[in-house]
Amino acid sequence: MNRIWAIAMNTYREAIRDRVLFSLLFFGAVVLVASLVVREITIGDQEKVVRGVAQGAISLFSSIIAMFLGIGLVRKELERKTIFTIASKPISRWMFLLGKYLGLLFTLAVNILLMLALYVLLMLLDQGLPHSDLLAFTVLLFVELMLLTAWATLFSTYSGPTTATAFTLSVFVIGHLADDIWLFGQQADHEWIRKLSEILYWLLPNFEIFNVQPQTVHELPIALGYVLSATGYGLGYTAAVLALAVFIFQKRDFA
Repeated sequence: MNRIWAIAMNTYREAIRDRVLFSLLFFGAVVLVASLVVREITIGDQEKVVRGVAQGAISLFSSIIAMFLGIGLVRKELERKTIFTIASKPISRWMFLLGKYLGLLFTLAVNILLMLALYVLLMLLDQGLPHSDLLAFTVLLFVELMLLTAWATLFSTYSGPTTATAFTLSVFVIGHLADDIWLFGQQADHEWIRKLSEILYWLLPNFEIFNVQPQTVHELPIALGYVLSATGYGLGYTAAVLALAVFIFQKRDFA
């Protein structure tokens, strides 16, 4: 456990020193502040528009950061040849991969907290204290990022950065279109298309399960049972993807 923790902390320190990471975080902060400007050119419920733009920025840039970090998880170690040094030490590959993954989660948690702190400050200045359901939004967003990072980690264990990026983006997009894929398939005339859509719906990750932004934007209540069930789904799926990543990483030849 101490070895995993040491790897996680080292990964966290490397990630927070990354200039690209800070660029993304800065750009996300700019968009958050710009959401206040949007209200001046919006007709209708301006407060909901501000909340929607700000929360959307938090979700989008957090996802970009998660994909960026996860894709480079193994690639950086190979480029710097540090993977060979680590492999020669009494550290199991699963411990190494899990430690790197946990380090990325720590980094994501810090970034989310920073953007949420700015969001709360903006809301206090513009609308007052945010609705309590912001907590549910934060929890489910982090669970979604855990799953997205697990997929990026999986792809990084056996493919190059370009391929891993393409695969991770595909999973991200498909995951947010899972409900649409199912609805489209059920409207098809052919039975095999309907069956295929059902199989894809249950096999592929459904990131829309974690999307409670419409409720938080409109300040609608979010049931605790829903949060718990969505969290359980995310944690279970994440564990399965990480297990597959570890299996592939164990079999990979770095020579």
